[in-house]
Amino acid sequence: MSAAFKRKPTSGRWKRRGKRGLAILPSLLTLGNAVCGIAAIIKVAKIQWAADAPSPYFWGTNLRDAALLILFGMVFDLFDGRVARMTRTTSDFGGQLDSLSDAITFGVAPGVLTIMANAEARFPGQPFWTKLAWVFGIAYSCGAVARLARFNVENDHDEKAHMEFKGLPSPAAAGVIATLTLVQSWLLGFGTHVAAVTNVALLDFAKAITFGLPFVALGLGYLMVSKFRYVHVANRFFRGRKPFYYLRVLFIPAVVAALVPEVAGALIFFVFALTGPILALRSRGRTQIATVPETTAAPLAAPAQPLPAPEAPALPKPATGT
Repeated sequence: MSAAFKRKPTSGRWKRRGKRGLAILPSLLTLGNAVCGIAAIIKVAKIQWAADAPSPYFWGTNLRDAALLILFGMVFDLFDGRVARMTRTTSDFGGQLDSLSDAITFGVAPGVLTIMANAEARFPGQPFWTKLAWVFGIAYSCGAVARLARFNVENDHDEKAHMEFKGLPSPAAAGVIATLTLVQSWLLGFGTHVAAVTNVALLDFAKAITFGLPFVALGLGYLMVSKFRYVHVANRFFRGRKPFYYLRVLFIPAVVAALVPEVAGALIFFVFALTGPILALRSRGRTQIATVPETTAAPLAAPAQPLPAPEAPALPKPATGT
């Protein structure tokens, strides 16, 4: 190879510039998460509860779109930290930016969705109920922000340390609210103008989801600030090589998710949210069993030793004459 075609050595200046430019990719992914959250809030804010509203499908479609945007934000949040660790560009700036984006998408947006689904204009004769929805929705958002602040303090950039979380992760909490909204939208036919079911009980259940959201949001807010342990599903079960039976275990859930993704998503997020308290109760039960002293029967008294036989009295010696 001639000298004209030899690759020139890269200077240290270009190496440093390339390293700084590489950190842009995870930052763009994080900002994509924030954009999804802002768009979800805008979608919900466009709902106008009024008697002359054009159609219930209008606000139903907006709630559905806001829920989808929250789930899209999870996709960005799933990859931004992983890309930063793969490219070795993790930094405190990236961690703070990620938490701020999570606060918008997984904290504020689900809280606003819960409040607007139970807005006062929708239930004009029930001021207490709408106030309750306000308080519970705000409690959810405050719990998410507090959870993210605690994560920032205790966070470790090493991916090997991300095997479990203290408290319910905010994306999982937002996923519960988003998927419940999608289940309601699917059952009532928002967006398609055709209800997915005709059973009266299921239709009543779909309408009751609106009234259940504030209570679900309050419970999720508590789980986020709790000390319950939650496993990191991606790092624990999908990182590295796994046995072949993992595919068999995932086959049926994958089929169900393909057939009814709304129901499957809601079940996955809801069950995951309950794993923290369930595992805590299970661990506490094992601890109590281990600390209870074993009840054993009192040992039998040893048989009494036979008394020694009394010694025979000594016979007097006969007197002897001299």
